[in-house]
Amino acid sequence: MSGPRVLVTGGASGIGAETCRVLAGEGWTVVAGDVISSEGVVSLDVTDEAAWDRVFDDAGPLAGLVNCAGIRSRSPIVDTDLDDFERHLRVNVVGTWLGIRGFLRRHQPDSAGAIVNVSSVNAEIAVPDQAHYVASKGAVSALTRAAAVEAAPLGVRVNSVAPGPVRTPMTAERLGDPEQAAWLGARVPMGRVAEPAEIAEVISFLLSEKASYITGEVLFTDGGWHGNA
Repeated sequence: MSGPRVLVTGGASGIGAETCRVLAGEGWTVVAGDVISSEGVVSLDVTDEAAWDRVFDDAGPLAGLVNCAGIRSRSPIVDTDLDDFERHLRVNVVGTWLGIRGFLRRHQPDSAGAIVNVSSVNAEIAVPDQAHYVASKGAVSALTRAAAVEAAPLGVRVNSVAPGPVRTPMTAERLGDPEQAAWLGARVPMGRVAEPAEIAEVISFLLSEKASYITGEVLFTDGGWHGNA
């Protein structure tokens, strides 16, 4: 438990949980945060400013932050209520912004740091019935670029990974529908959805010194979907 410390939000399941596993295996001291109660996971509602302060203060100096917490629902614009639209902005965008702000406020001078946000291929390639999700992930990508400009003089790099479809609890219902699973398989040039570990490995790379000259990038990890638009 002596390696550099990293906070991973959404750490109780899916990409977040796999990211915690991969980073721990590479020597990081991992603090997992999530609104879902789970053993070894600290309570963190990413929309709650005070909760962020408590977690940052308890975690101590951090070298890395992974903003992985996120939500997605499906409904056409005409059937989406304002609360659901705003909830996506609160969790996916405000939650990411609060994490970035808290990290930068506490960053130790003359030390390196790295932040990785989780955006989506749908930040640039829209799909039906998810305008609220698409809008929120587009904002995450834009926020990543803006934060990277401000964070660079502080010695902090800020990047995003933008996955395509990934086999997680969030996508289980969709991938369980043969018609939708076939559509996704046909849409992705590699012909399959990703496993969480494949996204976690990219996050690990962006946190590492191997990516020391990379900042402000949105790295599509989508089996070729973005290139096949």
